[in-house]
Amino acid sequence: MEAPQRRGMKLGGSLSTRVLAAATVLLIVFFGLAFAALDVAFRRAAERALEDVLESQVLGLLAAADPGQSDMLNLPPDLPEPKFSRPGSGLYGRLIDGQEETVWISRSAIGMRLPAFIPGAPGRTEFRRFPLADGTELMSAALRIEWEFEDGNAAPFVFNVSSSLDSLNAQIGRYRNRLSGGFAALVLILIGAQILVLRFLLRPLKQAEQEVREIDAGARQRLSDGYPTEIEALSSSVNVLIDSERARSERYRESLDNLAHSLKTPLAVIRTQAEAPDRIDTDVVEEQVVTMQGIVDYQLRRATTGGALLGRERTQAVPVAQSLLDALTKVYREKPVRVERDLEPDAVFPGGRGDLTEILGNLLDNAFKFSRQRVRLTITTGSAVAGTGDGIEILVEDDGPGLPRTDSPRVLERGVRGTHLAPGQGIGLAVVRDIIEAYGGKITLAESTLGGAAIRVRIATGEPT
Repeated sequence: MEAPQRRGMKLGGSLSTRVLAAATVLLIVFFGLAFAALDVAFRRAAERALEDVLESQVLGLLAAADPGQSDMLNLPPDLPEPKFSRPGSGLYGRLIDGQEETVWISRSAIGMRLPAFIPGAPGRTEFRRFPLADGTELMSAALRIEWEFEDGNAAPFVFNVSSSLDSLNAQIGRYRNRLSGGFAALVLILIGAQILVLRFLLRPLKQAEQEVREIDAGARQRLSDGYPTEIEALSSSVNVLIDSERARSERYRESLDNLAHSLKTPLAVIRTQAEAPDRIDTDVVEEQVVTMQGIVDYQLRRATTGGALLGRERTQAVPVAQSLLDALTKVYREKPVRVERDLEPDAVFPGGRGDLTEILGNLLDNAFKFSRQRVRLTITTGSAVAGTGDGIEILVEDDGPGLPRTDSPRVLERGVRGTHLAPGQGIGLAVVRDIIEAYGGKITLAESTLGGAAIRVRIATGEPT
């Protein structure tokens, strides 16, 4: 029992808050990944630019070099790049001979111990990073060449240029600060925009929530119309549920009132009999008890009639009809009744099996009861049945005495019987009428071509077209 409760707690809370929280997390993740990608791209671009600068400085040293005595190269004291002449400038030059001895070093590197960087292959500039003793990190570019002198001798030399990465790291730091500040401002702007958009988009849900609260407080009868398409089906279903429950409550109230009113007369008759014990008529008492039982049954059936509900059950009509016909044939086996059946195989009743059994059971029982020799049951479906949409039609006919024209409308009322030739309390057709009206259907009485009564029931089974 605890696990479902925990799941319910996790799924609780405001929908707008959950959407905003999820969107904010996604924004943070997205901008975090974008920040990392842009930071890596900027660092690589800055390092590549520094490598290009160092390579150009190496080539500048190579261009400034002149051959000297003893197969040695000399570099002038003043170079085109002034940083080589300024101590602590962060740009350092160095010339190394074939014995890996330093033959020249720029004035900017005086007093510093620069690491020796000897590239592996001649004619190609290579790059490497080195840390100094004070923690300063250097980016070095080195070019190894074979210099051929005028006397025909050749000697290897390495031109090395190093640059401090402090400037590069400071530049990257400034870029990160600006980028993070810009992204933070953009995230805040987007979150604010999301709040405004969510308020606009979730306004129908807020309206629905407010209307539900008003319905619960008794200030409103149902949800209003005009909701967006995505929640229109929900609002319509809620209205159907509200109307159905309200109608069911009304039926309960009416049934209790009717029950109290209907039982007054039988109870008065029984009380009269009880007041004269020496003249009690047991037949009268029994008749009143049977009447009271019929009234109670009728009111219970009427109060619990299913009707059109949200997500209502649908029932195949033919199996129910066949079962009832077989049962009634056995009940009236002493009566030579010929049953004619015209049943559409795919006919569907838009409700529960109990309501369909109540309708067919009462109609067929009356038909068997009052028929002479023939009973006909017809079940059809189609758009022509309900008039405005798909529907089911049930037609029960017999060859009995039929219904007098003056009594036809009245036999659908509780306690009214079409004929006194057969036992009963006049409740069955009233129950059928109440069930059919609960489904929004219609029942009509007419004269059958068989010579007796014809009772037709029409109920819509789908949405109007």
